[in-house]
Formats: sequence, C-alpha cells, structure tokens
Amino acid sequence: MKHLTITIALLLAAVTLTAQEAAPTADDLYRMDDYQGAIAAYEDILAGGKTSADLHYNLGNAYYRDGQLGKAILNYERALRLKPNMTDAKENLALANARTADRITTLPQMFIVRWWNSLTTAITPHGWRIIWLVMLAIVGIGIAMLRTGRSRSLRKGGLAITAVSLLFLLLASALLISATRTYNAHPYAIITDQAVTLKASPDNKSIDKMILHEGTKVKILDDLTGWYKISIADGTNGWCQQNSMERI
Repeated sequence: MKHLTITIALLLAAVTLTAQEAAPTADDLYRMDDYQGAIAAYEDILAGGKTSADLHYNLGNAYYRDGQLGKAILNYERALRLKPNMTDAKENLALANARTADRITTLPQMFIVRWWNSLTTAITPHGWRIIWLVMLAIVGIGIAMLRTGRSRSLRKGGLAITAVSLLFLLLASALLISATRTYNAHPYAIITDQAVTLKASPDNKSIDKMILHEGTKVKILDDLTGWYKISIADGTNGWCQQNSMERI
C-alpha cells in the first residue's frame, strides 16, 4: 500500500509538471492574439519582482493591441527609462502618441536647456557612472604621464590629456548628478483614464481648467492626499486625481 501511494504521488507530480511545461507563456499568448491573457502574464512577471526594458516593451505592445492606449504608452516610456536608446520602443511610442486625443504644443526651450535635458536622459545614471569612471581613469593616466614622463614631449602630452579629460570629467560629473536626480525624482506620469478634468485646485468642486485624455504625458509638481499638481508640455498646470494616472 505504501508503494502504491508513492507511485500515485509520483504520477500526480509528473502530470502537474507536464501541465506546467505545456502552459503557454506570455509571449505565446501574444502570438496567439490573446492580448488580455498576455497582459495578465506579463503583469504577473512584473509583480514577481522581475523587470526589464524588453518586458515593458512587450507589455506595451500587448496593451496597444488590446486598445489600452494609456497603458501602452506608460510601458513604452518605462522601457525607455530603463533603456533610453531602445529603437523599437521609441518607434512604437511615437505611433501610440500619434493616436492620443490631446494635441499639446510644447513650450519652447532655450537651446542649451534642450541640449542639456537630451544629454541627461540619453543615458541611464548607471551609464553616466561608467563614463565618469572612465574619465577619472584617463585623468589619472594624464597625471601619471605628467609626473613620471622621461621626456618633455611626454610630459606635455600628459598635461594636455589631464586638462582635457578633467574638463570632460567635470561635465560627466554634472550629467551624472542631473541624471540621477531626474531618475530618482520620478516626476513624470501618463494619464491612464480615458478622460480626466484638470482642476484649478485639489477639490472636485473647483474650477475646471481643461480635459486631458488617455496617454497624455504630464509632469508631477506636487502632491496632496489623493491629488497631483501636474504640468503639461505647453506649461499649463493644475490638479488631477492620483488614480487617473500612473508614474513612469
């Protein structure tokens, strides 16, 4: 009887294992056009603590196919936050943004501000940290050449390397600080409700300023219980309920 019990348990375990192996993955569900199933499977992976640019990109595609534009844009943005130069995510984000209802004119910026912001976000803080370490190493090499060079030309070369690399080190330091602050501040969000009213103050009875629609990107300026003070690309700001959007 004992042997029979063990045999049955082993058979049940084998059946369970076979069923698990046969269960479709999130990618399989997407390929079968079961977008809601794929969404649930990808979200389960994220809930389990795993994350990557590819995972958010795939989830964004599933949401896009399912017609959930706000969630699609949110996940394309999250993919680019983890991997700023992900070409596929950039292209799909542009396609998704073209379908949003709001047409907001971006407030013009000075060239230097635009250039600085693009540099800051072009690479993750980890990437800027690596660049900073490389520049620090080059500064060290230049100083070593300057102090131990046996010829005048070698010492002059060391001086030039030190001066130039020191300038780039200072620039990399500033960009690393800026990129880290921006990344940690996490100030941007995507409207995920189909439509939300921008209020003059954090009160449902306050003046309506405008209607924002699903997929619009906003910058969070402040928060109050249940409300975010936000700004949109044209400089307009106001208050929206927190549950109408998700942080990138």
